[in-house]
Amino acid sequence: MYPGEPPQQRPETQFIVTQENVQPAMQNIQPGMQYAQPQYQQPVVYIPLNYTPEVNYRNWSYVALAVGIFVYGIFSVFGMESNSDALMGLAGSACCSSFAVAAFLDAAFYKGKADWQLSVGQPSGGSTTGMIFDIIFGIIAALIAFFALLGLSL
Repeated sequence: MYPGEPPQQRPETQFIVTQENVQPAMQNIQPGMQYAQPQYQQPVVYIPLNYTPEVNYRNWSYVALAVGIFVYGIFSVFGMESNSDALMGLAGSACCSSFAVAAFLDAAFYKGKADWQLSVGQPSGGSTTGMIFDIIFGIIAALIAFFALLGLSL
């Protein structure tokens, strides 16, 4: 026990078991006596990194999908009631356009994530692949929306 300290505040002795032969630092307490103090290693703490952008384009892509599907539903209902092919074409075009916008916004999210991953030293292959597939899907959806607007079918 240390002089002047209550027993509950005394630090506990900790031991580190290693495979290596570690020589403890020796300190002279009294002439002829030595006290061993083990060398403590700095603990390593792994912090999981999460990508949190200022503007989350993935959330905006969900909004674009919801708006497009809502507009599709409204135009489809009015198109069926009035038996109008023009409104049905607009409905299909609005739906495909919303998918294209959502895909491009998701590609923007993946671009930001890939840049962030490279800046922190993580591999960015998955984000780059997702970005490429989103761009391809967005182009296909935009073409279908354009043809639906013209009244052509694929």
